[in-house]
Amino acid sequence: MDKRAGDFGPGKAGRTAPGGKKAGRAGGPYHHGNLRQALVEGGLSLLAREGPAAFSLRALAQELGVSHAAPYRHFASRDELLAAIVGECRSRMAEELKRSVTVPELAGASALERLYVLGETFVRFYVANPEIHYLFNILPGELASRGGELKDLVFPEPGGRQDPTFVLLRATVAGLRDFYPGLSDRDILLGCWAKVFGLASILVAQPDYFAPEDMASGIRRVIRQAI
Repeated sequence: MDKRAGDFGPGKAGRTAPGGKKAGRAGGPYHHGNLRQALVEGGLSLLAREGPAAFSLRALAQELGVSHAAPYRHFASRDELLAAIVGECRSRMAEELKRSVTVPELAGASALERLYVLGETFVRFYVANPEIHYLFNILPGELASRGGELKDLVFPEPGGRQDPTFVLLRATVAGLRDFYPGLSDRDILLGCWAKVFGLASILVAQPDYFAPEDMASGIRRVIRQAI
């Protein structure tokens, strides 16, 4: 794998995000407004850059330029903040996916077309938000391996019954039973999930795999072809 795959993991300050943008400090100094939201957004950036070992409410308060006591007005512990970060990011992804298939252009579209659109949206979301890719797909294993209090933090599994992304995909797949004879809904879902997750992971690690002007069309080509 290209060395740049590590640029999106912990301990890589100033990593290069898709589009050549440099990710800076966890949100920068905080001035006014919604501190709770600033903690969630800054916490996500801090996690992606430094990993769970360096993640604490105290460290985050220092980066945001607030008192060490300020975060505790909103979160009793770093685990509570982690849970809020996960919930916020899952809601963002679910909302993006839902929005992509509820546009007027897709009214009356086939289940297959809707699945293609969901797949393209899923990949683009991760490419645009590499920190969230890290959060969902790397951080849980790191927390479990480190032990201690953080190991008890529960991250909803992607296939969990209550996960909104899974619920949307499962409902779409149900309309493809005739298109894939001999496969169960679970089989179809697994195949689709593996393809979009694999493509998203590669493009997060190697954001210049496609030329910038070809990113959207490149994702579309690969998603819509059987390979």
